[in-house]
Amino acid sequence: MSKITTSLLQEMVQAAATRLGKQAEYVNSLNVFPVPDGDTGTNMGMTMDNGAKAVADQSASTVGEVGQILSKGLLMGARGNSGVITSQLFRGFGQSIKDKTELDGQDLAHAFQAGVEVAYKAVMRPVEGTILTVIRESSEAVVKYAKPGMEIEDVFSYFVKEAEASLERTPELLPVLKEVGVVDSGGAGLLLVFTGFLAGLAGETVDYVEIKSSDSAMNAVADIEGGEEGYGYCTEFIVRLEPSLVDKFKEEQLKKELARIPGESIVVVQDEDIVKVHVHTLKPGNALNIAQRFGEFVKLKIEPYKMSRSLCHLPL
Repeated sequence: MSKITTSLLQEMVQAAATRLGKQAEYVNSLNVFPVPDGDTGTNMGMTMDNGAKAVADQSASTVGEVGQILSKGLLMGARGNSGVITSQLFRGFGQSIKDKTELDGQDLAHAFQAGVEVAYKAVMRPVEGTILTVIRESSEAVVKYAKPGMEIEDVFSYFVKEAEASLERTPELLPVLKEVGVVDSGGAGLLLVFTGFLAGLAGETVDYVEIKSSDSAMNAVADIEGGEEGYGYCTEFIVRLEPSLVDKFKEEQLKKELARIPGESIVVVQDEDIVKVHVHTLKPGNALNIAQRFGEFVKLKIEPYKMSRSLCHLPL
């Protein structure tokens, strides 16, 4: 196969969301960074589900249109640090292919590389050994590998193998992962998205992928969950900008203001007239006061890390 068509890309998106959803709890079990709140898989799964629903519900005549629909759907449904980063990966991906009718192997490689640039830009303090590393290293590798005329399956299989290798290296870059004996949870979730894409590309049934951590690693994660506090509230919201501020708004300025609360794991992204914010902070009210100067809230979610898991997973 030399090209990804509109319908095939739509199928790949659905397969990716399905695979991640099947293994959300596995991804949750790896979650020790930035805080061990055990919800990375759930958050990324909800994010992908929203993007997949948008793709299923809206018609598209080109792969470029699919990319735009997916990008918007992911952003509007993005939950958690890794969910927002995932939305930005596919925002850059969508921007790269917006004028494309179909995709060849090189188009695909360059689209993911464009996603890396957007994802890194969204995060105030990028940390290596995370989901960001996995997408950066795999994208750099596949851009070098992809050549004109290559089969799509060949290019994407290579991309997935490089993502898997990068994920396996994350404990060497992030000490807390090595201490506990797990790979990065966000990176693991992203690998499941990619293997889902690959299954959709090949027309295969999306089954559970056997990726397991040792019992000792699981126990270590449980110990960290019980003993580490971190920043107390995961604060997420979407603001619709005042019309007069759409062209004047600066993501970097809002990041700096949020960092003074203080806040951690800050992600701020603008998409036309909406701004999505994720921040871990002990003072969520201060974050809301800062953001409200720019417009009105469209969605809002504040949850303490130690709250009941059933409440923690309510949709934004």
